[in-house]
Amino acid sequence: MNMRITCKVLILLSFGITLLAPLPARARTAAFYQKGLTPVEFHLLSAIMELNRRGEYAKALRKFNEFEKGRRPDKALPPLLGFVGANLNFQLANYPAAVSLYKQVVKQAPEFYLAYENYGMALLRAEDYAAAGKVLLQAAAMQPQKDKQLKYRAAIAFLYGAEPQKARDLLRELVYSADPENPAPPADWLKALLQVEWQLKDYKAAVAVAEKLVDSYPEELSFWRLYGQVALAKADYQKALSAYKVLQAEGELGVKELKLVAGIYQRLDLQREAAAIWEKALAGVEPSAADLRRLVALYRQIGETDKALSTLNRLQKSYPDPKNILEQGEILYSAGRYREAARIFLSLKKIPEKDGRQYILAGYCAWNLNDFTAAAAAWQKAATYPVWQKQALNLLQTLKPLL
Repeated sequence: MNMRITCKVLILLSFGITLLAPLPARARTAAFYQKGLTPVEFHLLSAIMELNRRGEYAKALRKFNEFEKGRRPDKALPPLLGFVGANLNFQLANYPAAVSLYKQVVKQAPEFYLAYENYGMALLRAEDYAAAGKVLLQAAAMQPQKDKQLKYRAAIAFLYGAEPQKARDLLRELVYSADPENPAPPADWLKALLQVEWQLKDYKAAVAVAEKLVDSYPEELSFWRLYGQVALAKADYQKALSAYKVLQAEGELGVKELKLVAGIYQRLDLQREAAAIWEKALAGVEPSAADLRRLVALYRQIGETDKALSTLNRLQKSYPDPKNILEQGEILYSAGRYREAARIFLSLKKIPEKDGRQYILAGYCAWNLNDFTAAAAAWQKAATYPVWQKQALNLLQTLKPLL
């Protein structure tokens, strides 16, 4: 957020004041208050201006403070000098001192519109957010040519000050008000509104703001990422996918986000597309065992037997485990490739869970190949494992008439 203070007003009367647009009748410029200065005060203003021009803000502030110390208690601080002193404190990050001086200025000169703007910004920097929002709205009312900018700053003050409802009302007014000359609201406005909609748990509105953000600034890829994140959090998978597709087309997706996109495809029951994205995510990297198992499961789900087996080989090479070999056999069995499956099952002398199951499965392979003798041999081995004994004996009983 741009929070530059208005310092251009430190201009001597002889140079004049340039305004962007006519001000309300009651609003007063610096030139108006300059007329009321005494020669001594005018000389001080000139000296401070010269130091300010040279960037010697600390020296300029010391000059102002010396004047303040010597001022009679019964004599009010001239609004323009107070304004200058406040500005110098602001520039030097003395925000409490700046706030105190601006407060005096607006009390003495309630029509000094620039003092309200700077007062509001000083309050914002001093983290008095509620007061900052209120003063900035007063400044907006006094400056029609800057009212949108000042309302935006007031909204930010309310947002920082835990008054999101007030912030949202202002931001919605700014974002959705018609402006034929500038149909795309500034990106900062949209991002602030998106934040506050989300904070207020109006997720549908947040997604709508994110859509407006990418519609208004389609070339800004970070906004597409933000849109995807918001849509995904809202479980609007189709919109999230559309956002991430833009990033993918631009080569902006890393491994983590490719996995995220694969998950979105799965949510949309587009398993083949999910598998393709997983392949992209795992290409050229050392994937985890869990990632490879996820890809195996996807290939099994879409009936891609050879790709499932190939991925299992990759898994076994990087993370050796008898479970991987057992699953190869199961995949071959499901594909009707019983002879290959049987060879794998019989090669497993021991499996980590429910040992002996490999012989039950080998027997079924032989059964499907009408090799009842081999089936009986496999089930006899299975019967030697207590956990499989009952099932194996029942299967052997079924085989008796066929032997």
